Amino acid sequence: MAQSCVALLSSILVVIVAIGLLWLWAPQSSRWESGAGQTKHATTDGAAGQLTPPDPSGTDFTVRLSHSALHMYESAAVCSDSDICSQIGRDLLQRNGTAVDATIGIMLCAGLTNLQSMGLGGGFVMNIYQHKERRAYTLDAREVAAGKATEEMHLHDPSTTNEGPLSVAVPGELQGYWEAHKRFGALPWAELVQPSIDLCRRGIPITKHMQDSLTFNRKALNDERIRYMFSDPATGKLKQQGDHIHPGVLCDTLAEIAVQGGDALYSGALASQFAEDLREMGSILTLEDLRRYRVRWTESLPIDLNGDTMWVVPPPASGILVAFIMNILKGYRMEATDTRSADAVIATAHRIVEAFKFAYGKRTAIGDPSFVDVRELTANLTSDGYAETIRQRIDEHRTHHSPADYDGEFHTPNNDGTAHISVLGPRGDAVSVTSSVNFYFGAGLMGARTGIIVNSGMDDFASPGLQNYFGLPGSKANFIRPYKRALSSMAPTIVTDAEHNVKLVIGAAGGTKITTAVALTLMRALWFGYDIKEAVDAPRFHHQLIPMAVQYEYGNLDVLIRGLQQKGHETMRYRERGSIICAIAQNASGVYANADFRKGGDVAGF
Repeated sequence: MAQSCVALLSSILVVIVAIGLLWLWAPQSSRWESGAGQTKHATTDGAAGQLTPPDPSGTDFTVRLSHSALHMYESAAVCSDSDICSQIGRDLLQRNGTAVDATIGIMLCAGLTNLQSMGLGGGFVMNIYQHKERRAYTLDAREVAAGKATEEMHLHDPSTTNEGPLSVAVPGELQGYWEAHKRFGALPWAELVQPSIDLCRRGIPITKHMQDSLTFNRKALNDERIRYMFSDPATGKLKQQGDHIHPGVLCDTLAEIAVQGGDALYSGALASQFAEDLREMGSILTLEDLRRYRVRWTESLPIDLNGDTMWVVPPPASGILVAFIMNILKGYRMEATDTRSADAVIATAHRIVEAFKFAYGKRTAIGDPSFVDVRELTANLTSDGYAETIRQRIDEHRTHHSPADYDGEFHTPNNDGTAHISVLGPRGDAVSVTSSVNFYFGAGLMGARTGIIVNSGMDDFASPGLQNYFGLPGSKANFIRPYKRALSSMAPTIVTDAEHNVKLVIGAAGGTKITTAVALTLMRALWFGYDIKEAVDAPRFHHQLIPMAVQYEYGNLDVLIRGLQQKGHETMRYRERGSIICAIAQNASGVYANADFRKGGDVAGF
């Protein structure tokens, strides 16, 4: 009898506790958002219906380390989204390949293991530091609009900007590899391609990110070749994480590229096959567009960071925005003590957010320098004096809610399907490169003759008369013109010390969150005393002016979020991966590398 009573009381207690927890964790909103001055509560994700915990409490700002490994090497390291590809890059370095050789080998591999994010049908921006020359170069191999492209081509159906044949721009990926190799490569071209041919023939493992991307962009399965590649021939069901895909036609294309070289996709038989693929898809791209495509070489821009030199890429990429953010903030002389107490952390985060907002206000004026005069803009955003005038406009006690207060007028588009690679070679050279097909699986189209998944790069342009989700018009500097490059969020960055040795190699994937993620990781590694893993692991926050809210990920303490709200900031927590960093750091004790736990991947070196 006594045992029955104890059991009954225990059951009642469990029910009471459960009811209390349900009340405590009751859904407050289907969106990750709270107004200024409000305290966040647990919410329910409207899409998944999953109860999600509130922001962590307390005032211990020590970084909670993730499962990702911090690797240490003596002289060289590579970082990518795939352990297979990182090993290929390391092997090429060990065979006396250059940093560029290793990068090309990794990118060819990543175009398979991350075919949802990058590949031969996309484009990239590469930052190359040459130690002997003590300078860096930018290789812009981004897509360009077709010769038949017009400002009005998407007005009849705005969805054509990010899916289907009208979203495809002329890809520059392969020509970029070829031109980089001709200028800075050492190993025979075929040796860079062969490891990816072998991987392609064996089969490509489906990663969690690849499977998640397919779930995110289910429309890609409307393409019969993509659907066939991801289907189990025995059951007809979709393959799952850990299964292998076999893009046979793409393997043949790689084999031909190994023999014919990187111009094969722009002239000759393979180019004709690719042009026929594009015509069959319904694209306006032609063989003449492929033949006319040219990469663009420029010098990277050196930015002084209190004795270090940060090398950033010029427009239409977003390196000058990273420079602008860092120039604004370096005037505050930030240091490790700014991350230790609640008051200091709130004040520092407010300054950082305000710098983000000014940077995204200026982002609306960036365009292709072949079509838009960005010389004054570039000079201003890389100038200490101009940064000082902006710093004087930052109010320590409150924020503002009009884009006009931050010189912003227009919205600029986002993208998701991106990958980043960082390489430090044993000779002191470095490469930071970001590549993309724009959205996951690009336009959602695969060529029947080449197996190439083509980009949706036209979505990076703006169109007159079209408003974005928030009701804002596009930037005139970014309107479509034939053979024009679109504004890009890419910001591959390299930092060297006073002795001209590489100190950091960094970059990110993640659309408009790339710029702020790179800047945050830089300041944490350079100013706040974090090691490179701590700098990558630390929870991030972001502001892009529109929406007018601080977007942040789980891990930021509640006291910080409430502190920002008290300064007038709207806040919104996001659940997606956000930005993905690949970073390498070097100091007197060795080379350290970390691949962002948010996506996976790995590093390799020696």
